[in-house]
Amino acid sequence: MCRDLIFIHSAGKQGGDDGSSRFLARLEAALDGQFRIVAPEMPTPERPDVELWLREIDRVVSNSKSDARPGAVLVGHSFGGSTILQYLGRNREIYRDDNWLSAVFSISAPFWGLKDWEVTDFALSAPEIAALQGLKDLYFCHSADDRIVPPGHQDAYADHFPHAGCIRLRSAGHLLSDGDADDLIEKIAAFA
Repeated sequence: MCRDLIFIHSAGKQGGDDGSSRFLARLEAALDGQFRIVAPEMPTPERPDVELWLREIDRVVSNSKSDARPGAVLVGHSFGGSTILQYLGRNREIYRDDNWLSAVFSISAPFWGLKDWEVTDFALSAPEIAALQGLKDLYFCHSADDRIVPPGHQDAYADHFPHAGCIRLRSAGHLLSDGDADDLIEKIAAFA
């Protein structure tokens, strides 16, 4: 039985060439059955409500915990990457009490609270940041040529979570649909 890879997409329109769709397809092709990929459609992606997203993540995680073997990988892209951190910061039992979760990848995620990114509802609280200090196998990935969420956001995450791994891509842009995402994909595949 394969481990689950739970993929939480970006905000905005999804499908076709929009949002996280091409990156998810690229990830599915590269991992070629190594994981059971669970990629829920998040509620109101063009006007994300973080509480609705957190409830949907909880639903998917709860289903995965009851259906799959331990060692799931949680992957979030852009807004999905920041939201999975909020979820884990509020639900530390997900990674502290058992071996269900093996790794977390936050990809091209905004660090809410930086200049021009001040959205309190989306920002990690001080207790959430403290809770995430105990999360091992946490990785932040960003491409140097991301023009939507600048790479400085990864630097802010690295400052707050010095124990986390950082994967810096050169030419994958924000959507990671093209370019050099091999380092990221190899790191995810290592948890299969």
